[in-house]
Amino acid sequence: MYDTTPEQEMKETVAETLHEENEKKSVFIEPTSTPFVVLFLWSLLLSVLSVANPFLTNLATNLQSQNLYAGWAMAQGQVIYGNIYGTSGLLYYLANWAGGLFIGNIFFAVMQCLALFVAGIYLFKIVYQLTAVKNTSIKILSLFYCLTLALGWGGLYSSIFAFPFVFGALYFLMRYVAGEASDRGFIGFGALGALMFMTDPMTSLVFYLVAFIALLVYNIGAKKKARGLYQFLATLVGFSLVFYPLGYYTVLNGSFGLAISQILYPLESLHFSGQHLLYNGLLYGGLIIGLGVVVTWVRSFSLPTNSLERFLQLFSFLASLFLVGFVFFLPDRGAYQLLPILPFFMVLVSMWLGKQSFNRGGRHSRVQKSSSAFGTYITKNAFLPLLAMIYLIGFPFVNQYVLSTGETSERISAANYIKSKSKTTDKIYAWDTTAALYQASGRLSAVPILTPSLYQGTDENQMSLVNSLKETTPTYILVNNQVSLLQDIKKQLKENYQQADLKLNHFKLYKLK
Repeated sequence: MYDTTPEQEMKETVAETLHEENEKKSVFIEPTSTPFVVLFLWSLLLSVLSVANPFLTNLATNLQSQNLYAGWAMAQGQVIYGNIYGTSGLLYYLANWAGGLFIGNIFFAVMQCLALFVAGIYLFKIVYQLTAVKNTSIKILSLFYCLTLALGWGGLYSSIFAFPFVFGALYFLMRYVAGEASDRGFIGFGALGALMFMTDPMTSLVFYLVAFIALLVYNIGAKKKARGLYQFLATLVGFSLVFYPLGYYTVLNGSFGLAISQILYPLESLHFSGQHLLYNGLLYGGLIIGLGVVVTWVRSFSLPTNSLERFLQLFSFLASLFLVGFVFFLPDRGAYQLLPILPFFMVLVSMWLGKQSFNRGGRHSRVQKSSSAFGTYITKNAFLPLLAMIYLIGFPFVNQYVLSTGETSERISAANYIKSKSKTTDKIYAWDTTAALYQASGRLSAVPILTPSLYQGTDENQMSLVNSLKETTPTYILVNNQVSLLQDIKKQLKENYQQADLKLNHFKLYKLK
């Protein structure tokens, strides 16, 4: 698709010269043009293949179903962090809420398309700086979208919505190190940090922690220690200008304390021992090896040749290493947990493939076809990335349509039964592996934690779920036979509920006496 023509070869030969000069002088290279059509088509494809699409909603993971519920419930007056438990940022939920107010999930998918498009623009600028070859840059962009599709199948994760801010902040740091940005620009850098935090808090905390370390090392090496203090203060100013106006929403509805608690849940739920470590090790270990993360880490250490590349190598390696290490100890698991490493992984891949795209055999060396650089990524990782992506994309379909035991159809039957037998003001609960029951039945959840199979990594949340169910007494409780019941919940069902006259094989539907 991107074959190299004689004219293109000439242009890329010039690009090689510029690239070699950049290696010596850290000259910042601006791309001649941005492939907007390619970016838009990829962004559109990923958003069409999201679980916001009614034809694909049944493929939603537990977290995706809860994200879809959040927008729908907020449109009906529910309060995020208060009536709905959530660990993503306020801006992410407000975007979801906007979708619920207009055309529902489809509008949410449209906003994801916009986020991916803007992220792609900044990523192209970053990759082009490291490769100096447009075709290679487009190939790496395509790789980014493929990995986003595979790891975040179905989309709508907060990490995806944070990509524009992550890449925007990375691009600013590149310009600063290359001498193209002033210290005043750190006000905007701080504002991007606030937007990142308001979208995906954990990613922003890791990003700015690593940024602090990398900038500290760089400023000391460049003898700019005094300027480092000014940059830190400017970043705080920029962060405050965005954070306080947006954060005031939680103050108005009285959910500020709950918001802080829930956002910090991933940190509080970390377990450094337990059975989940074995499963996490197999899942995440297999993915980072299969997708070439480990190989890219190793190869990145021998690649940097100038101050800009050394800075980016240090920054991206530390950030991706911290994020990978972090997910290993989380009780809640899924391939989507690795989405935050993609921005930093793409930087390291670009440095690697950017070098591979040049043949430095002599004065008259020529740029190789970009396909050879892209092929390097696949072949050097023994074609495992292709297998990993096929598995990640294919498994939801196989699980739903080949290995299905009929749970989805029974869940819909239960939803229709509840809808016909209850009032619109009645509240229910899904003791299930997904929150799909609520929207299907048109009934709100009785408690903030929507299912017992997510956000149960702390004793506080486990107690909160049990106590909330005791206090609210939902009109109906749907129990998935594959999800174990707590003793307190069994007692509550026995004392206060009776089984409904709906024949189900995979569920039991209980009605309040």
